[in-house]
Amino acid sequence: MHPSVRDDEPGTCPICAMDLIPLSSTEAEDDNYSLSMTNAAIKLADIQTVAVRKETPEITLWAPGTVSVDERKINNISSHYSGRITELYVNFTGQFVERGKPLAQVYSDDLLISQRELIEAYNRRSQNPALYRAARQKMLFWNVTESQVDAIIANGEPFQYLDILAPESGYVMMREVSKGDYFNTGKSLFQIADLDVLWMNLDVFETDISLISVGQTFSVQAKSHPEKTFNATISWIDPILNSQNRTVRVRADVTNSNGLLKPGMLLQGNIDISLNEEKVLAPVSSILWTGPRSIVYVLDSESDTPRFESREVTLGRKAGDFYVIEEGLEEGEEVVFNGAFTIDSEMQLADKFSMMNRQPGTGAMPAGHQHNGHAEQTEIIDMSDDVSDAFRKEFTGFIQLYLDLKDALIASDFELTKTHASALLSSIETIGEHRNQGEAHVAWMEHYTNLMGHLRPLTQAGDIEELRKEFRFLSDLLVLAVKQFGIEGVVYQQFCPMAFDDEGAFWLSSEEEIANPYLPETMLRCGEVIEEISF
Repeated sequence: MHPSVRDDEPGTCPICAMDLIPLSSTEAEDDNYSLSMTNAAIKLADIQTVAVRKETPEITLWAPGTVSVDERKINNISSHYSGRITELYVNFTGQFVERGKPLAQVYSDDLLISQRELIEAYNRRSQNPALYRAARQKMLFWNVTESQVDAIIANGEPFQYLDILAPESGYVMMREVSKGDYFNTGKSLFQIADLDVLWMNLDVFETDISLISVGQTFSVQAKSHPEKTFNATISWIDPILNSQNRTVRVRADVTNSNGLLKPGMLLQGNIDISLNEEKVLAPVSSILWTGPRSIVYVLDSESDTPRFESREVTLGRKAGDFYVIEEGLEEGEEVVFNGAFTIDSEMQLADKFSMMNRQPGTGAMPAGHQHNGHAEQTEIIDMSDDVSDAFRKEFTGFIQLYLDLKDALIASDFELTKTHASALLSSIETIGEHRNQGEAHVAWMEHYTNLMGHLRPLTQAGDIEELRKEFRFLSDLLVLAVKQFGIEGVVYQQFCPMAFDDEGAFWLSSEEEIANPYLPETMLRCGEVIEEISF
């Protein structure tokens, strides 16, 4: 009954001692890269195909970012003379001030001397106009306004105290003095920023930077206003790559007259890009993702009976709900977009070329299992060193919720299982699609899409057996995800060859002892530990 056990004569299985069953004629005719199915089996497994098409890909680049002050709209007010703050009209950082309004009142010996020089030069302007112009210009250089200069001249005597006036309207971003403080020449006193125009700064991943240029438009959502979309145009691209997170910063100016955006807010930007040439596109759900070289199942249009061929394809960029296929598919070929995991499970159990077995005929039917001295060949790129500690902690929590769901299936508690399924869905939505950096970010996006494709049906299942069916495919995905990203602690990959009418199924467990979530009432201890996964 174990699919990896083959014999020319009738007998019993050396693993489970059950009678061997005859190999079907359709299976016997298939090679290591194909699988034939009856129409009834296809209908039962709800296998659906679609013809791949050739179109110009529309790609949406996701880029996180922040709002910041436009540096060109910042006014730094510093002293051009020594003095003392006698009155302070700006009491706190963040206060709005209007142009020409006083910020502080000062006393300065330097200002008194300069006022006397100005008045004297004014009185002698007819004899020496150049001296008057120089004295007046000196006051203007000291940020004394034209109206203040005129008031000094009109008064005929120096003012003991003068106000420092706001050169522009805006918000006080920094206040460096208090009432009674003494200051010297060059001291920074205030910083005022106009927030009517702000910068949107997005971090575009290194792998995507070749697709963007100045002048491209994009849409942005702020977490503080998820219901509103802001449109902007790229005005600047940083010429230097951030070597820590492998991103390049792009910037856009945005009008903020309504004050909805505030410096420091988090952004989620989407840059829509249309590639210049047509490409073969296949649905995301048709791809069994194992990296750039992944697996699809193609319907053999020339076969008299339904026959599916496993095909390795080279992936390009993701374009919405489709992948660009660089190699491996031709326009018009039909690929399985619903039920690919079912076919792949059959291929694995038959020791054929599949997502987790790249060396058919070696007896490598369960992932990581040793059989007749041959080890399964799985193409899994270990990215555990590239994920953040925060992500690993959250992903570990997600796996713990999965283990709780597994225990509920063992107890055959339908309501509890549904509760844990909903918790799983909420957990992955909290983790989010865009995490980590570089290749680890791209890999998690693919896992996220595939996991969501089975978590939603889990929460909508009508009975416990439907839950088990989705749990089976969810487990296949998580075996790959855990091996690729790592978690805190140890889990065991386990396998039951008898589940789902001898198709077999995997699951993860925190305990080495077998407790079968697929057949808990009849075969609770049926199964074996395939691999211990620890980091």
